[in-house]
Amino acid sequence: MDTGNLPELGDEVRSENPFREGNEFGEFNAQAAKIGESAYAGNCAACHGIRAMSGGLTPDLRELTEWDDEYYIGRVMNGTDRGMPSWKKSMDQNAMWAIRTYVESLAKPE
Repeated sequence: MDTGNLPELGDEVRSENPFREGNEFGEFNAQAAKIGESAYAGNCAACHGIRAMSGGLTPDLRELTEWDDEYYIGRVMNGTDRGMPSWKKSMDQNAMWAIRTYVESLAKPE
């Protein structure tokens, strides 16, 4: 997955979204959200819904808060026993956090 000019995050798993405004690479927030939108559409939307609007069978990712970063990265990297695949062999942290940044840019459910 092409993550453009986002800074390389390396192999050590981060527990907080580095692209969130105010965090280490917050100046890349808009770029990360754009990359994340494309990555989400190609990898997540089939189960989690268009623009992260879940149909009820999977978690609505728009309801995650910034306190859920560790939960998010753990689930994306390792998958679940309920059908979510592990993405750690096919997606790097840059892409995972870009997807998180995209989801954070969406309006929260009412």
